[in-house]
Amino acid sequence: MGYRLCSIDAGTSGVRLSIYGEDLALEKRIEESNPVKASRDAVEQDPDRLLSLVRGMIGKASREGCCCLGVSLYRGSVVAWSRGEARSGIVTWMDPRGVSELQGLPVYARLASRIPLLGKVLQPGSPALFIRMLSRMHPGSRVWSVDGFLLDVLTGEFTSDVSQATLTGLISPYSLKPIPGVKTLLGLRDLEIPSLQGHDNPVAVVDGVRLGPFIADQQAASIGLGCLGTGCVKATLGTGMFIDAPLEDRPPLRLGDLVPLVNLSLDGRTYYGVEGFAGGVGMVFDAFSQVLGGFTRLEEEARRGGDVAPIIPVLSGLRTPYKPLLRGSVLGVSPGFTASSLARGLVVGTLLLFALIYREVTRRVGPPRVVRVGGGLSRLGVMVEGIAGLVDARVERSLDYNDSARGAALLAGYASGVVDKRTLFNPPVNVEVVEPQDRTWNPWEVLDHWMQVIDALSSRSLWTRLEEIRRSAS
Repeated sequence: MGYRLCSIDAGTSGVRLSIYGEDLALEKRIEESNPVKASRDAVEQDPDRLLSLVRGMIGKASREGCCCLGVSLYRGSVVAWSRGEARSGIVTWMDPRGVSELQGLPVYARLASRIPLLGKVLQPGSPALFIRMLSRMHPGSRVWSVDGFLLDVLTGEFTSDVSQATLTGLISPYSLKPIPGVKTLLGLRDLEIPSLQGHDNPVAVVDGVRLGPFIADQQAASIGLGCLGTGCVKATLGTGMFIDAPLEDRPPLRLGDLVPLVNLSLDGRTYYGVEGFAGGVGMVFDAFSQVLGGFTRLEEEARRGGDVAPIIPVLSGLRTPYKPLLRGSVLGVSPGFTASSLARGLVVGTLLLFALIYREVTRRVGPPRVVRVGGGLSRLGVMVEGIAGLVDARVERSLDYNDSARGAALLAGYASGVVDKRTLFNPPVNVEVVEPQDRTWNPWEVLDHWMQVIDALSSRSLWTRLEEIRRSAS
């Protein structure tokens, strides 16, 4: 038997070990759940369970004869640890405490949000704010994103994947060095910054397996979907909605509400992209599908048609466009509440959300030739058909929903010398072309109207008034 490419994909909902043969066909997948502990005040995960799951998957990979093991990790999530032991929970990218952390900064720090790059740091969902919070709560501990914790404990070296590190808000995606002044601005003068790992080589040998490189999950999904070249837009519909587009050059400093990405750092070159996203979409669908009796039933009800009120399925505020106070809303009034109106409203609201983000991305990169859609929510045919009706491009759906895992395995193969660069950038991807559904509801026609509604719903004055009403009632 030839070599086996393998990967660990650690997402917000679970950890998967995927095993591929030389033909890059998926041979085996092993999955373990990693539940989120969500409350009104915090959204965390257990770092000890994550570490245990990753160690267990490494052992399984060794027994399965994996030659190399790439690792893709969910992003924007921060943990404190000391001497190999966690001191805090993993503060996930959906945690709401960034709002109060931002409000606790000095006025001059908040005014700096108008400066390019610093503006990304000083937003409620910024990992830099979570790093500041945990550094104050656990003085003397190392605090960094999850990749730094795992790499430190597994290899004994405090390093960070460059694709993750540049999303913390502390490392510039342009220079790949600390952004001057950010540590001082946030009161983090004593924060230890890890050394950065590119994607050229494995990071260590663990249990006889070449481990790494590590890479952020959405960047891994762009690799796994063969969407690293210009003219392609990647849409992942999973726990969150992420719409990414590669760039030929460095992203401009002023990107509005989009996020600059380091997709890859290979052979002395940095490959860039831009991204718009919304958090918690998949978790909302999971909850609704349980109420309706599963995804199959949800799709059946959504196809029944009829006028509905769009439901915006976000848990932590809109990020693109940036409306942090809008944490899920029903836009308008549905004439009759039924299972069908609920399901279709959720799909229509998600399509509206897709349209908002897609519009921002394509304003920067131009219209694509192809939109490739992956993630668990792409199982909903009505959703992907709706996307096909929105865009003037060919829409293709991934058939195995395993894009991040495949991307991490390909990258591990390249770093270990068993996958060439051409295959890394143009992998064999199993996709199907999706035809648009009938345009019974077209978000493009009413986009400006709904944006006005969203602006009204997300205004601070409205939310302040609602909070006053809530407090007086209690």
